[in-house]
Amino acid sequence: MGGSFMRSKIICAAFVLAGAFSTSVARADIIVVDASVPLQPTNFTTSVSIPKFDTNLGILNSVTFVLGGHVEGSARFESLDSEPATIDMELAAQITLQRPDMSTLVVALPLVMTSDNATAFDLVIDFGGTSGKSYDNLTADDLEMFTTMAPADLLLFSGPGSILLPVLGEGASTGSGAGNLLLQFATSASADVRVIYDYTVPEPATAGLMGLGLLGFVRRTRRNRVAA
Repeated sequence: MGGSFMRSKIICAAFVLAGAFSTSVARADIIVVDASVPLQPTNFTTSVSIPKFDTNLGILNSVTFVLGGHVEGSARFESLDSEPATIDMELAAQITLQRPDMSTLVVALPLVMTSDNATAFDLVIDFGGTSGKSYDNLTADDLEMFTTMAPADLLLFSGPGSILLPVLGEGASTGSGAGNLLLQFATSASADVRVIYDYTVPEPATAGLMGLGLLGFVRRTRRNRVAA
C-alpha cells in the first residue's frame, strides 16, 4: 500500500517536472543596435550600417525600427499684399529610413510652426518691418517607430555581416496666408536610428529529460518488482 502510494507520488512529480520544463524550453531576448546621421543641410541621401541578426543566437521574431529626426534652421517671410494678412510658416524636414531596395521603413517629420499678423506691404523687402519677419535658431524633433514580422524582412536582416539602410533628409518647409508672399528657409537635419531584434533563444531541455528519466526509473522499478 505504502509502496504504491510512493510510486504514485513519484509519477506525479515526474509529470509535473517534465511539464514545467517543457513549457520553458525557450526564452525571449533582444539585441539593440544604434546608428546616427550627423547634422547637415537638408536634401541629403546617406546610409547607416546595421549588423544583421546572428541566427546562431536563436530564432528572429521581429525587427523594430526607431527613427529620431531633428531639424533646425531659419524661416523668413515678406508679405507683398496690399492688405493685412496672417502668415503661417512651418520649418520642417522629412527624414526617411529605407530598406536597401529604397522601400520605406519609417518616416519622421520634425516641424516647428509660426504664425504672425502682417500689415500691407511696407515697400521694403527686408523680411522685417511691419510686413515681414525672420526667425532664427528654430528647432524641432520627432520620434517614430515601425515593427515588422514579415518573413521577407526577417530574412533580409538575418545572417552574417551588416546591412546598409539608406537615410534621406528632405526639406519640407512651407508657408501660406498671403496671395503675394516671399518665403525663405534654411534647414539642417540629423537622425538617430535604433534597430531592435526580438528573438527566441532555445534552451536545452535537460530538466524535462530528467523528468522523463524519472518516469523511466519508476517503470523499471515496477517491472523489477513484478519479476521478483
